[in-house]
Amino acid sequence: MSRKNVEIVRDLWDAYSRGEIDRVIALCDPYVVLVTLEEGPLYGSDAVRANYARWMEAWRTQPEATVEEVIGSGDHVIVIACFQGRGRGSGIRVAQRLYEVYTLRNGRILRVD
Repeated sequence: MSRKNVEIVRDLWDAYSRGEIDRVIALCDPYVVLVTLEEGPLYGSDAVRANYARWMEAWRTQPEATVEEVIGSGDHVIVIACFQGRGRGSGIRVAQRLYEVYTLRNGRILRVD
């Protein structure tokens, strides 16, 4: 199961990088929980879609996200990625490393921390 879960999370990152939010949502459980630093936990597909829209408004162009490592362990997948973008208002280039833990159930992403 771990290999399949890794493939699902990689698919999600690929879709996100292309701006395909509908594909991202399709890979998630309808009751997905997305835990964000900015807003705390968000619940459900509509909240994920709204979060994505708010996030994209902050950038001048589509930000770049490069997956550096994906580690699967049963129902959990850890992603280490590098994110880069230029702020819409400030024009400042931002680069940061992200660490996310995905919990999957029945082939769908149930939670992102």
